[in-house]
This record gives sequence, structure tokens and C-alpha cells, in this order.
Amino acid sequence: MGKRNKAYSLTLASTTLLLLLIIFSSTGLVAATQNDLSAEYAYVPNEKSNTVSVINTTTDTVISTIPVGNVPVGVAVSLDGTKVYVTNFGNDDFPGRNVSIIDTATEEVTSINVEEGRPGKPSGVAVYPYEQKAYVAKLLNEKIRAVDLSTNEVSDIHVGTDPRGVAITPEGSKVYVANTGSNTVSVIDTATNSVIKTVGVGEAPYGVAVNKNGTKVYVTNSGSDTVSIIDTETKKVIGQPISVGTCPSGLGQFIGSVPGSRVETRTTLDLSLSPSQSSAWGSRALTATVTATSKVAEKPSGTVTFMEGATPIGTKTLSNGQAILETSSLSKGNHSIIARYKGDNNFRPSTSSNFPLTIEDISSRKSILEHPIVSGVILAVVGSIISLLLYIIKKKYGSVEIL
Repeated sequence: MGKRNKAYSLTLASTTLLLLLIIFSSTGLVAATQNDLSAEYAYVPNEKSNTVSVINTTTDTVISTIPVGNVPVGVAVSLDGTKVYVTNFGNDDFPGRNVSIIDTATEEVTSINVEEGRPGKPSGVAVYPYEQKAYVAKLLNEKIRAVDLSTNEVSDIHVGTDPRGVAITPEGSKVYVANTGSNTVSVIDTATNSVIKTVGVGEAPYGVAVNKNGTKVYVTNSGSDTVSIIDTETKKVIGQPISVGTCPSGLGQFIGSVPGSRVETRTTLDLSLSPSQSSAWGSRALTATVTATSKVAEKPSGTVTFMEGATPIGTKTLSNGQAILETSSLSKGNHSIIARYKGDNNFRPSTSSNFPLTIEDISSRKSILEHPIVSGVILAVVGSIISLLLYIIKKKYGSVEIL
């Protein structure tokens, strides 16, 4: 299981795009033209860094990076674009058990637990279009957990072995689950939260997607390098499996239109002398600078949170587009810091790149004159200068008497 999971992980980034192009072109959320105030955004899980990259699909640039849980893999954007759901798969040592929920307006992250018992390694996720239900595949437990996001009521649905990808039909009546370990797709009726059909497909089905009209379901078979097509009316595989590349995958729909017209921002982080100059040596400070990516007269306002990994280390208010954090509160050693601008009514959130920082022990620098080597050198220099002066005086006046 571990080796197979790692193989899927390595190929996820390179093979997901082909299948997801089918999904995204069929959602009906894609606008023909966009500007930077009303754009679509791709939310891409980064398994190895435990983050989600936010990409403006109009400008094709990463505008923010959001810390989430351990080994994020599956993702789904809600129909209204206000929330993004990310499954935290975990690893063999620390299997995952929760789903991170990103608020697209503020990029604040909350989470829901999808397993009270042993960890289930949540993988695929789909969001019900209207009643805000989430369907999460739990790989280790052979279940789909249906979560009512308004009441937090849950229902576990038994499916096949090693469920991975999850997709929901446009009207929300059926959920399709790719069962990697049993080479099947489970069809769930959302009205009863029960499996009404099990369809045999190719080897090791991984990702699943529904077309725009809800008439066909596409299933990537990672073990047989094919894509199976299921007719949603007959619940049967139609035609031959479509041959594709090696180990096709694909987990989730990660592009959605985010509501609201706000200017995008860019946040950078740098090290400078502290404005307080609290010591003779000059203390250091982290300066976050937030700028608008469009030409606007107003400067971003609000707050910036400085973070080390997922841990906040300080929140500061922007002044003239900058927020400053003294580094004196950080422990001695190496750090990797990011700055997260939370946005306001006129500007979108953004996150800086990681900034490497080494904090030295400045106590020794404050008392450097007391260091035996330094003090010895200083005494030697002073002694040499005195001796030289005495020699010059003696040469000129013949003798010197020191009182």
C-alpha cells in the first residue's frame, strides 16, 4: 500500500491536468473573459510542503500560498466559490483524518474531522451543489463520509476497497467513487446516502469526473493506463477504455470563480534595521510590503500575520503598505518565515514566499569588549601606541620623566 501510494503521489502533478481539463471546461463556471478584479482561481495542493498554491488562471501567476494539513491531495471548490475543501491524506506514520476548509475571501483556514476512530487517509472530496454537503473518501476505511456542513451531521457509506476519487453530478443526485483496490466505481444516491450500483472498470481506478450534462462519467484507471466511460443512465461502461499515459490520476475540481471584485495584491518579505534601534548594534526587523498588482491610487490596508510554517508568530497593522515585526522575539537558530496579508474590502489576500532567517545570540555581541581575545588585542594596540609616543618624545628631548 505504501509503495503504491507513493507512486501515485509522484505522478499526481503531471497527470492530473489532462483529466481536470474535462472537468473545468464542463462546470459552467468558466467565464470567457476575465480581468484581475473578477478572475478564476486554481487551488493546487502541494503534498510535500503541506500548502495550497492559489493561481490566477487569467494571468497564470501564483498569488498566494496557504498552509493546510499534512499531505494535502484532494480538492473541491464550492459552487458559489466561497469555500475550498482540501483533504489532508497524511502519510504512513501519521495518517490523515481531516479536511481543511479555505475561506476564499480571507484565506483563513478551518478544518473538519472526518474520522473519529482510526485515521482514514481522506483522499477525494466532492461538494453538493445546493445543500452544502461534502462527500469525502476515506482510503483506509472503505467508506465515504457524507458531512452536512450546516448541521455537522455525518453519515458513513460503505463502498469498495481503497476509495480515491469522488465526483458529483451537476444536479447533485448521484456521487461516483473510484475504488482503487477493487477495480470498481460505486454509485451513491445522495437522497438516501446509499450505494445503488457498483460498476466494474479498469485496473486501479483513481480519479473520476462528470461531464457538463451529467450524462457521462470519466474514470482514470491508473493500473491499466486507460480511461473508462460510464453512461449515467444505464450505469454501464460504454465503448472501449481510452488509452492514455502512464498511471493516470486526477483528484478533484480545483478551479472556481471567487465572488467579489477586489484588487489582487503581492506581499514580499525582507530584513531591515529595526526602526527602534534598541541597541548599539542595531536590532533587526522583518518588513512585509503589500502592493496592488493593478494601478490604483489607494494602498492596501489591514493586517499582516507573520508565520513560521502554520504557526503565527505575530500580527501587525499595515502602515503606508508595510508591516514590521521585530525579530527579537524569535529564538536563536534557523527559521523560515512567511507573511500573510489578510486583505480588506478593496484588496485580496496574498502570501509572501518563504524567507530564510538566522537568529544569532546577540548577548555576546553586546559584551564583545569584555571578550578576552578582543580586550587583549585592544590592550596590545594601546600599549604599542604609548610605547611609540614615548620613543618619539625620548628621541626629541633626550629623556622622559613619567609622573
